[in-house]
Amino acid sequence: MKWHELTDVDADRLINAITRSKEFAAKMAVFQSGFIAHELRWLQLSAHELYDKLSDRERQVFAMRIKQHTFPIIADILEISESTAKTYWRRTLAKCANLFLSPK
Repeated sequence: MKWHELTDVDADRLINAITRSKEFAAKMAVFQSGFIAHELRWLQLSAHELYDKLSDRERQVFAMRIKQHTFPIIADILEISESTAKTYWRRTLAKCANLFLSPK
């Protein structure tokens, strides 16, 4: 079957399959994180702590940046200035450094 021959029903089924795949991958990542070696669990706990310390916008920028989106793209998608996107990124990095570099 060629792409131009797809029906609306086919497209809906494809979108549903992609969505389910992404949801499954996210759940598996969480599940697999439970199998972290004991000596690295502090890092997992720090990640949870960091998540709770980030604002919604900081989490959005961080998630996009680690997927290698550029600041202009992030700014466009989030409808903020590029400078603001960079500010959120810097704040997030500072919180990461404070959390990961502080003695436990």
